[in-house]
Amino acid sequence: MNQKIEGSIGLPPLAQRTLAAVVEGHLRDRADKTAVRDVERSLSYSALYEEALAFAAGFARLDVQRQEPVLLMLDNHLDFVVAWWALSLTGRVEVPVNTAYKGAILAHVINNSGARVMVIDAPYVPLLDAVADRLERLEHVVVRGAAAGQVTLARRFRQQPWAAMRGPREPAARIEPWDVIGIMYTSGTTGPSKGVRVTHAHAYGYAAPQVLGLADPDDVSLCTLPLFHIGGQWAAIYNNLIAGGSNVLLPRFSATTFWDDVRRHGCTYTMLLGAMANFLFRQPARADDATHPLRRVMMVPVMAQIDEFKARFGIEAVCTAYGLTEGSTVLRAPVGRAEPGKVGWPRPDFEVRLVDSHDRPVADGEMGELVIRTNEPWMVMDGYHDMPQATVDAWRNQWLHTGDAFRREADGQFVFLDRIKDAMRRRGENVSSFEVETEINEHPAVLECAVIAVASDASEDEIKACVVLREGQGVGAAALLAFLDDRLPYFMVPRYVEFMSELPKTPTAKIRKQQLREAGINALTYDRTADPAAPQRKR
Repeated sequence: MNQKIEGSIGLPPLAQRTLAAVVEGHLRDRADKTAVRDVERSLSYSALYEEALAFAAGFARLDVQRQEPVLLMLDNHLDFVVAWWALSLTGRVEVPVNTAYKGAILAHVINNSGARVMVIDAPYVPLLDAVADRLERLEHVVVRGAAAGQVTLARRFRQQPWAAMRGPREPAARIEPWDVIGIMYTSGTTGPSKGVRVTHAHAYGYAAPQVLGLADPDDVSLCTLPLFHIGGQWAAIYNNLIAGGSNVLLPRFSATTFWDDVRRHGCTYTMLLGAMANFLFRQPARADDATHPLRRVMMVPVMAQIDEFKARFGIEAVCTAYGLTEGSTVLRAPVGRAEPGKVGWPRPDFEVRLVDSHDRPVADGEMGELVIRTNEPWMVMDGYHDMPQATVDAWRNQWLHTGDAFRREADGQFVFLDRIKDAMRRRGENVSSFEVETEINEHPAVLECAVIAVASDASEDEIKACVVLREGQGVGAAALLAFLDDRLPYFMVPRYVEFMSELPKTPTAKIRKQQLREAGINALTYDRTADPAAPQRKR
């Protein structure tokens, strides 16, 4: 099946799909309007622009060149946006780092990026220190939230506080749509995490409000998703910045304070992961549940109780979409057309197919891998950073392979079925089974393991580890998970563990993960949340 829809979604000419062009228009039309505010301060479009170029002077003093990457390991606050704009408006490249990364995963991202400079919030400096001897190119560390000398840092790095980066305003650079704006790391599924090289045009096309008809200049968006992910930075913040609206940036999502935050800040729309919507829906009902200004929601995926959710909370319309870091928001159900279990229709400026394992189109109603390509240049990734073979593999037969399985309904709408790769989705994060398995296998008592996704009641996945121990060795499930707490981000630590005498395998010695998935949770499976003696999972 080849689904090609002619037409346009109303994007501007390619040359205007850059952050620089977006900001230039707003400086002309709405310079004094609030662009972004966090819990401490607020910046208008003109103030954010001026502050970003003032901090860009610091990157110039560190000799960061045009198109050179800079790592940002930062929480949700205005300084993250300032750093993003400082780099992007001067032709440099941001590399957001998940603040839960540690150990080998953190070292891999830092080394693979090739960055010499890192901006980091002070609480994460110990994580950097722990891998300092494994880092190959990092030279300068800019610490936010602590004065110089107030944090422990490996001596071989040159250190300075974030505040010292401010200097005389550096001129904005001429930005082309094919310039790289960021390297965004997406979980590895058969190997280490890969850095997706994202152009300005690609980022614009992913975030453009025209894709979903969601944001307009009168909107105030609420972002509680982390900015180190595309969902937070692009779908929640950049989307409304392109539209010329205002953004409220909070440190994190809280189901108990969410509606109070909406009321306090006058937010008119937001993006919610399906799990977030479920958490809100499960809160005790209140008389003022629908007394707030929020009227539109982007929900990914759409929860089964969407009609009840809308009625209870007074939501007028919901939209949804399927996007990927390597590609864009290629499938979407615009405002008012979102349905549970479905992700919408192809946007008109992309071609999509569902194909079998040999890239042959499958019929409507059959499962196939989604492959895509764009009708315009620079609207999908520029490749995987420093991973040429992975880039070639992704572009088989001139189509970008997503690794995700769908079926197409009779009305042309797509239904997500599964991840063909062994990736999982948990706590709003993509999780690589490869990376979790690598850390489990580091335990001296473990012979081998397989990590799989199992059903969750929060619309995402839970993680189960199937473990075979070495002969004569022993370790309890709780002790194994405690071992992983110190080595993995919290969202990658399994909830379930089952010890087995052997793993089911094919004649070529590959693990039959489907057989493990079919077994699911049973009487032999340890559940960490059901163990009153289990320690709380560390963040």
